Amino acid sequence: MTVCTGISLKSLEGNHYLGRTQEYNVEFDYVGVQIPKKIEITESIEKWETIYSVLGIGIKESQQKVAQSVIDGVNECGLGGITQYFAEFNHYSSVEEIKKAGKLPLIAEQFVFWVLANCKNTQEIEEKILDVAIVDLSVKGKAPGLPQHFMFTDATGRTIVVEPSIKLGFVVYENPVGVMTNSPKFDWHLTNLENYTGLSDENAKDALFHDHKILSAGKSSGMHGIPGDYTATSRFVRAAYLLKFSDPVGEKDIINKAFHILSTSDIVKGVVKLDEPKGEDRQYTQYTSIYDLSKRQMYIKMYDNFTIQTIHFDEIAGNEDQIKIYELVKIPQYEDLN
Repeated sequence: MTVCTGISLKSLEGNHYLGRTQEYNVEFDYVGVQIPKKIEITESIEKWETIYSVLGIGIKESQQKVAQSVIDGVNECGLGGITQYFAEFNHYSSVEEIKKAGKLPLIAEQFVFWVLANCKNTQEIEEKILDVAIVDLSVKGKAPGLPQHFMFTDATGRTIVVEPSIKLGFVVYENPVGVMTNSPKFDWHLTNLENYTGLSDENAKDALFHDHKILSAGKSSGMHGIPGDYTATSRFVRAAYLLKFSDPVGEKDIINKAFHILSTSDIVKGVVKLDEPKGEDRQYTQYTSIYDLSKRQMYIKMYDNFTIQTIHFDEIAGNEDQIKIYELVKIPQYEDLN
């Protein structure tokens, strides 16, 4: 299971960005990848061809080979997408059911990649997902499928959440707050924000009881009651209000701002323990990624390396016939000042 947090935000210049934390308990060899357009995707239930080139985070399958997919990414049109765990609310179908409905069966882990490789904006997502459905199989070909839901932001800033919460289809939500976490459904999270409308970016006022003054808790007391745990409901509220109250910034500062907001969801190894075999019993923030949708550029910070690494969309790589791989530095980097 994962407990990821996603945000979309806008700079003062009007450019749009999409970011997420990736929490997981299984270790993967993450790499940057750019998958070209017009290449055949064979690591899927049925073969299909990419329309657009996609830059994002991939997984190395061997020394020389990467998966034909991205966990999150941005395409050549400036459409960005992320995926997150969606337990208990996902409704997947069998391959047979999907084919009988005349739709293309997709594995949940490949849905973001399929969207980015086939759609130029959020409107086109809504049109094209009518022809696909998610199959109840994992990437290893075994049931059950990994429960997932998805958030997309396009170059205009429109942000939608896509949830496979109905049989053979999806529910699409407009996302006015620019946040997505995990279960329950997205509309529940919006309703839950009603419980926190008393939060403020100003200090709470002192209270007077007859002639006795009770001093407020002082600095940051307006945020008293904002949840600080790692549950999906708490992370949603926390990210929503940090986005709401934080100062608007320009392009040169917004990547920094996005990393600061997402860092409030960072999970240190050992804080969240799972009932899993040793080596898979620690869930933690494996990486945090931010996408500049206007420049089609990725920024990433690894768990062991706080240095922000960046990869630009490469027009040449987008027209090649092989996936371009960017090795990420995963060891700590320190700047010696003396």
